[in-house]
Amino acid sequence: MDNMELKPVKGLEEYARKQFTHNHFIYYSRKGAYAECHCAECGKRYVLRAIETEDPFKDMALDIEKPQRDMPTVCRECKIKAIYKPAKHTKSEYSFGRVCVGQKIDDERFVFRIYYVTQQTRQGQDTYYSSTEDHRIFLEKGQKPSRYDNYGTKWHQSCVGENWYYIVFPKTYKEIAKTGMFKHVPVVPSIMNHWRDDCGLIYYYIAAARYPDFEMIIKIGLTEYADNLVRKIPVNPNPRGKKVEDRLRINKDRLKSLIEQKGDKKTLELYQLERRLKAHWTEEELEIIKALKEATYSTDWEKASKALKYISPVRMRNYMKKQKMWMPGEKATWQERNRRQDLRREYYDYISMRINEGYDMTSDVILFPSDFRRRRDEMILMVEKAKMDKRKTEVLERFPKIKTKYKKLSEKYSAAAGGYIIRPAKDAAEIVEEGRILHHCVGGDGYLRSHNDGRSFILFLREMNKKDIPFITVEIRDKEIIQWYGAYDQKPKAKLINAWLKTYTKELSKRKRETKTITAKPKAAKTA
Repeated sequence: MDNMELKPVKGLEEYARKQFTHNHFIYYSRKGAYAECHCAECGKRYVLRAIETEDPFKDMALDIEKPQRDMPTVCRECKIKAIYKPAKHTKSEYSFGRVCVGQKIDDERFVFRIYYVTQQTRQGQDTYYSSTEDHRIFLEKGQKPSRYDNYGTKWHQSCVGENWYYIVFPKTYKEIAKTGMFKHVPVVPSIMNHWRDDCGLIYYYIAAARYPDFEMIIKIGLTEYADNLVRKIPVNPNPRGKKVEDRLRINKDRLKSLIEQKGDKKTLELYQLERRLKAHWTEEELEIIKALKEATYSTDWEKASKALKYISPVRMRNYMKKQKMWMPGEKATWQERNRRQDLRREYYDYISMRINEGYDMTSDVILFPSDFRRRRDEMILMVEKAKMDKRKTEVLERFPKIKTKYKKLSEKYSAAAGGYIIRPAKDAAEIVEEGRILHHCVGGDGYLRSHNDGRSFILFLREMNKKDIPFITVEIRDKEIIQWYGAYDQKPKAKLINAWLKTYTKELSKRKRETKTITAKPKAAKTA
């Protein structure tokens, strides 16, 4: 479809020319009592009398008008509406626009062709018009639209949607009426008018082509639902459904109520949730869920909807009231509203974790704990511990040299002085644990791989009387400190620690020189 030969469009440039209604110019040059005019549209020149004369019979053939910059007028030759521009003080004018031309390919295929049209007017010259087709949108019944951009010699598929404004070529409407898949689709101006100019046309017929039941949806009264389809607002349609309720993903008995509300998006989402959870809620329960949804952040609603699979709306409301996290009255302060919203979020997290860990969700003890916040904290610790244990096992297998190098590195880097000790990591799992406790990135694969391969090493600096409590993490290469950080990437006691590490590196250099002296062979004594 990208390089398909299409019929030429007749009368496009003439139509486009008429659209530049605010860009027709007549250049004038004042010469005493007269004004010489040049129409940039028709190219004709004529003279006006700029100053009225006392003699009524002098220059009777000339119109009397005093041209002024940007003053509206009419060309005396072609009768086109224009504005005056001084001939010697006007720069070139450039205007552009887009024209949408629709063409029928066959009963189940249609194409929108977007032309880029320009108008150029230079000082004292006639207006020049040009048009170039730069975009095509192919529509096929039951399919997503295919978009192509013009790259000069070939058309290439584009993933970019329509982000420009255009006017519609009149013959487009006749072509739409002749196409089978659009023939009976009613035109709803209220849906199209969401867009500037006539831009809603393409979006409207993209939806009509992509969703074969678009015509029926409008005719039965689901205009808001159709509007959401046109505007690409997620409404979760099921294109494979054979019946209307299946396409909407709702229970059959909810269709009438939805039509009465014209396909309202919020109501539709509640009915879709009801069907997804295989439930059938009463009006009271629907009101409860509606209130919950309006008071819940969109990022938390998925967890809340999971909870509704195991808890009836009435029981959930009653429990929330008991725990003082149900929506407060209108007179409540914003602090109270936020506090209750945070409590509901924590409860959704708690239920979600219970589901993910495979607990029995039929037990009231699990669903409605007396202190759900404490239970939630326990679940978080348990889940985090399981993740950390898995991570430790993984890194021990991937980076085994960290453990085998420990003894040798300990001899090289271990030291104690001034109430602090420093030593290398025993294994990869210890580095991961250090990063977890101090909340920094040392437990990442990059540092582990570097230590494992010998490019740099991770050392632990700790207080002498708290040897097992992480304090400072140091990265060293040979005898050069690359970086050091404490908890949350902070540098506690920075002046003291910097001085301590400076002394430490000097001792490492001294230790290295002494080792060389010991291991060097003594020179042979001279014999007499």
